[in-house]
Amino acid sequence: MALAMPRPFATKSGSYYLNVRVPNELREVARGRPVTLPINGESVTVTVTDKVYVSLRTKSAREAKDRFQIALNRLAAYWDSLRTVPVALTPIQVKALAGETYRNAVDRLDADFDFNDRIEAFAEEYNGTTQVFIDKGYAPKVAERLASIEMDDPRALHTYALRHGDGVMNSGEIADAAFGAEARQLAADNQMQLDERSIERVATELVNVGKAFGELAARRLSSADHSDEIGKNLPTWTPPTPPSKTRAKGDREPESVADLYKRWCAYQTNKKAASTLRRYGPSLESLDRFWKGKDWRLIGGDEIFDWANHRRDVDGIAPRTINRNDLVAVSSVFAWATTRQGGRKRDENPAMGIKLDVDRQTTTREKFFKDAEVSAILLAARHAKPSRRYPRASASRRWAPWICAYTGARVQEVCWLSRQDIRQEDGIWVIHFPQTKTNVARTVPMHPALIDEGLLGFWEKAPAGFLFVGDVPQREGATRSPQEQRASELAEWVQEQVELEDGVSPNHGWRHTFVTRAEEANISKRFSNAITGHNHGKDVSDGYFRGRMSALKVRMDKYPRYEIVTP
Repeated sequence: MALAMPRPFATKSGSYYLNVRVPNELREVARGRPVTLPINGESVTVTVTDKVYVSLRTKSAREAKDRFQIALNRLAAYWDSLRTVPVALTPIQVKALAGETYRNAVDRLDADFDFNDRIEAFAEEYNGTTQVFIDKGYAPKVAERLASIEMDDPRALHTYALRHGDGVMNSGEIADAAFGAEARQLAADNQMQLDERSIERVATELVNVGKAFGELAARRLSSADHSDEIGKNLPTWTPPTPPSKTRAKGDREPESVADLYKRWCAYQTNKKAASTLRRYGPSLESLDRFWKGKDWRLIGGDEIFDWANHRRDVDGIAPRTINRNDLVAVSSVFAWATTRQGGRKRDENPAMGIKLDVDRQTTTREKFFKDAEVSAILLAARHAKPSRRYPRASASRRWAPWICAYTGARVQEVCWLSRQDIRQEDGIWVIHFPQTKTNVARTVPMHPALIDEGLLGFWEKAPAGFLFVGDVPQREGATRSPQEQRASELAEWVQEQVELEDGVSPNHGWRHTFVTRAEEANISKRFSNAITGHNHGKDVSDGYFRGRMSALKVRMDKYPRYEIVTP
């Protein structure tokens, strides 16, 4: 069953919300904690219950989708931080971590007009409201207090408390009220959890850098002075060494995309074809490089989409190939990691539903071989020269095309044949395919044309073992099986012998050809599928049908012989 991808929640009024359940293993840890999420450029703090529920401040589905993913990525980082043991920061680390907020704010001040406008608007409202009360005869400090109450804005109350004290809370409590949530979110962004003392220290330091930033912003908004002595002297942030133990049950250490792929391969070794494991590798390795080795659990749909565009624009890969190969590979591995077998490392699959737009493709020709191509390939195979040094390789050139032609088998299935796989059953000569793409072995009757061509004579003289691979030992560390290598070599050899048009495969074309001609010979689809190993019918009973050998032979004998035209 496919896992539902988190998405914005729409109320009856049309407003969109983020409504995400807390991961099961974190519910006791997270309940009652504040989490700060970015919503439309602002930091919004909400208290965690059994879920996180917060307005996305929009009724636009498109805006909601973008805001939701940004907030969800931040929330994922927060969950991950809760899975670690709290750590204590050194004084220099406290200053450096708070300095990250200062630097980010300065960068936004330089690049974001809206950010500038919001700062200027708040300062004007605060000062203007204060002046109104001064004009009424109140003392400046009292006027500022009344202004902070009048504005009904937490930022105004924090501004007054930080300047003049609160009368109820001490300085540490004021700092926590103003910047405690931001301090905890800074820790979450860095995939760590701080002890309460470190949170207090970071919040206090945020008070200091907040004052410094306020002075810098006022100066830049009112003059051309862009100097920043504070920023120059801030220490560089270096995260502390992660603790060896974790709070939550199970393995919660950071895991890169490459690490996840290795773990997936280890689990799938005996469950998926080696070619599938290998084929997924380049895609996962590319994503790992793009994500710079960071924890894959922090990746959101936007990052997956950006990577797909990078594959297209930078790596030069066609969108259709990215959709069919890269995104399928990443989505499959990520989906596994959300299951019990994969350790439930994440509740949702961020790659689900991600696709690039594909231009309409015009098919220039059919995928089956034309009569002239059939004749040319089979003639080339008939005249393939034997080799004493590489007898099995030369035999594959001689017989693999012919066997594919009269069985519709995949070329790798043919390359897996051993001497024992050609035999008689109830007086019928058969070919048994033990290794197939679907991992379902099948046995099919030998077409009379193969007997007439001399396949049995070759079989009688063949040594034990594989018929078409094994001339030389497999290279140590090879990532492809000998059968896969031989299939590639056969494709290259066919293309050297016969000029094929674009759009037709030198190996796979035989499957298209066999199915097409079987239909023309009025061989039912069920019998054709039983011979070729297809099982794509919508009828459940298709999965039960195999076909008795005697019945399969009747249909195989109906399959027309190819006309070989000697040039």
